[in-house]
Amino acid sequence: MDVLADVLAATGFKGVLLAQLRSSGSGWGCAVDQLDTAGFHLIAEGACWLRTADTPPMQLVSGDVVLLPRGTPHQLTGAPRQDAVPYAELEAAHPPGRAGVVDLGGDGPVVRVVCGKFNYAGNTTGHPVLSALPEVVHVPGMSADPQLQGIIRILASETAGGLPGSRAVATRLTEVLFVLAVRAWIDRADAATETGPSWLTALRDPRIGTTLSLMHEEPHRDWTVESLARTVAMSRPAFARQFKTVVGLTPLAYLSRIRIDLAARMLRDTDQPVGNIAQAVGYTSEFAFSRAFSREHRIAPGRYRRTATTHP
Repeated sequence: MDVLADVLAATGFKGVLLAQLRSSGSGWGCAVDQLDTAGFHLIAEGACWLRTADTPPMQLVSGDVVLLPRGTPHQLTGAPRQDAVPYAELEAAHPPGRAGVVDLGGDGPVVRVVCGKFNYAGNTTGHPVLSALPEVVHVPGMSADPQLQGIIRILASETAGGLPGSRAVATRLTEVLFVLAVRAWIDRADAATETGPSWLTALRDPRIGTTLSLMHEEPHRDWTVESLARTVAMSRPAFARQFKTVVGLTPLAYLSRIRIDLAARMLRDTDQPVGNIAQAVGYTSEFAFSRAFSREHRIAPGRYRRTATTHP
């Protein structure tokens, strides 16, 4: 089982293109308020700078990707210390039109930034992937793997052209961009030290990664810590200790989260009765399932289904 793909599918993760910023000079600055979800920027041409309240100016060049997993307020500027104007004011002064480009003008080198966000359904406590990432994820284009470089080139091209269907192509590629950027972050040697233990960085651990895959593949199975430990030839105490160290949760707490995420997806996407869903994800009673679901989502399963149907 591809754990990352399963988590993204279970949470209805979707990419959305918002706008493009274009300038031909360094005397510009755009301030972006707190987003209600994760944001991203792709530097399609030129170079600019990114600042947050907690990070010094970071230079971004053509081909770079920046993820802001918690939608952190930030500024994009043409120079490291340049003042920034709220995006809403820039958009009002430079209407994007059908092309969706906020063109700030100027007479210097061109910079073009593709901006977007990622929507997801459900859990108000945070997306399981996004919450495992640091506040800012910078993936330099020059150091990225060839697949990511290819996606970056296609996205830069599709958002520049105005060819038939280009926005649809670019929108769908944003999700591929996210997965490859996260994969690049996981592959970095210091990834785990940026956020502490998480299931995302635990995917690099051969034994714990295997048990994560098994739980995602068969979440309904009556797993115990002992049976999971046996699958990777570890003693129960050693496995429990290792799992908690690298994932940050106990095995059964992680299993519960998988089941609840899968149940939320079934509530959104099917009309199966709540009792059937409870049984399908591994709960022996509807009451136990409802209590666990309400604890995780702060809303009862039936009400969650009605809300998800009314507000897709």
